[in-house]
Amino acid sequence: MKRLLLILGVLVIVASGVWFFFGRMTKTDPVATTTTPFRSFFPLGNETTPDGALDGQLQNTPNSTIGTTPSRFKQLSARAVAGYTSFDQTKTITTPSSDPKTKPTTQSISSHIIRYISRANGFVYELTNGSAPVQVSNIFIPNIYEGVFADNGKTAIVRFLRDDKQTIATYSIPIPEPNPDNTRTQKQGVYFPDNSTSIALSPLSTLVARVTTEQGTAVITTSTSANLSKKVVLRNPFREWLLLWQNKSGIYVQTKASARIPGYLYLITPSQKLQKVLGTIPGLTTSVSPSGTYMLYSQSTPDGFVTKLFNTKTTKTTSISLALLPEKCTWTNTEDLICAGNTSPQSGIYPDAWYAGIMHFEDHLYRIYTGANTYDELYNGTVATFDMTNLSFDETKGIVYFIDKQTGVLWQYSL
Repeated sequence: MKRLLLILGVLVIVASGVWFFFGRMTKTDPVATTTTPFRSFFPLGNETTPDGALDGQLQNTPNSTIGTTPSRFKQLSARAVAGYTSFDQTKTITTPSSDPKTKPTTQSISSHIIRYISRANGFVYELTNGSAPVQVSNIFIPNIYEGVFADNGKTAIVRFLRDDKQTIATYSIPIPEPNPDNTRTQKQGVYFPDNSTSIALSPLSTLVARVTTEQGTAVITTSTSANLSKKVVLRNPFREWLLLWQNKSGIYVQTKASARIPGYLYLITPSQKLQKVLGTIPGLTTSVSPSGTYMLYSQSTPDGFVTKLFNTKTTKTTSISLALLPEKCTWTNTEDLICAGNTSPQSGIYPDAWYAGIMHFEDHLYRIYTGANTYDELYNGTVATFDMTNLSFDETKGIVYFIDKQTGVLWQYSL
């Protein structure tokens, strides 16, 4: 009897090992898609998966509770985010009447939506009118390096390294709308070509531009977020391009910035040629205004950098008496600037030291009036310390959104 039990025990252990091994081996694709309604994950409609629990319930971080009085700062994510967007959404709700002779009543309800991509798991989370984050996509991809939202927040495009730690993958995830029963059904996403070294969205976020390499030549292609309607806009032997598509005048390409290398900014013309805008500027990093009238750029100096504003209509360049990297700025509707920075950063080799995380900023917040070349200080840096990046500005609500570079956490600041 004991011998029989021993044999049965060994068989159970072996069977378990085989099941575990083959179960692990079949999961070769880093992207796991599913059509299971979200109710299986959210029985009450407001829960998150175990890995996303920290995103659904904010934990205390050094800056999550700022001061003892109500703060203008509000922490929006508990963990690092790869990208975010905010927008207003209006829905029309029709309520049938109990009286057959009476017409149904309709009402429009407007909501403010914030969506972000978790860097840890690739899930998209949504905050509605200041509520707690709720998971609204169900494709798991760990270790996201970069994420953007296309199609007015309806599509998330995430970038990550494949298992070889060298190949850059770009994956487009459709964010499912709620079903009538408030569940969500995730649809499969679409891969863009591997090793797209840079991507950028059109001003209305309906098109995506990307840089790939074919036979040693850089190829810049535009397409929809589903990788349809592809169009080649430039072929060029130089391959180290960064894309900027911030205005309707077209796609700009910038050489990758380093303090030791002269940088250039070009506009891609309809005839697939490069029109020089700025050049021979060490450490050049840029941001183009919505109309293309202004170019904000930084220039490396022996122990730091300076910030300048170039007016394409007057061809005049003015210096800004603040230390601002264009990556820490966003444009307003009137083509003013909301920027994070200060008057005296630490000495260093910029932008290289900031890109590498060797140097950090203790940011103030400014509004720069480009026409008059004056500025107002919006936040003096005394309440909390942030190294702000990925700024956006909601002018109707007077809210600045940003990601703290050191923690990756998403915040908002109310003016």
